[in-house]
Amino acid sequence: MKRLSLLIIMVVLVVFSLSMNALAYYVFLSPKCNTYIEELKEKHREHEIVFEREGLVWTVILPPNSRVETNEVREAVYNDETREFEAMYNFTDITITNAKGWTKIIWGPASEFYPYDVPRIKFVFDG
Repeated sequence: MKRLSLLIIMVVLVVFSLSMNALAYYVFLSPKCNTYIEELKEKHREHEIVFEREGLVWTVILPPNSRVETNEVREAVYNDETREFEAMYNFTDITITNAKGWTKIIWGPASEFYPYDVPRIKFVFDG
């Protein structure tokens, strides 16, 4: 029983240390190689859409694509429990045509103050 618990603890520590390294630089590469990898990532980034209102709310990193359309929409938000009107909020509709890669949303520190200011992403493929 002691060996099993020790084995489980070791596995958890190894997984935790590997996950921490995955979020940072590649440990087994030199700093110069890590710099080149970051430059390569930036080079293949098609473009970013950043939403700021008294601080960074969110950023959408887009892959190479045919076209990107953004549209600001103002909609009413209702309380889920009481179905009463809460307020009017802005939403950003982002339509990506023929995306060739990953799309990433990065939430900023101001997102907790603007919970309804979120991007709504739509992918369109016209093949």
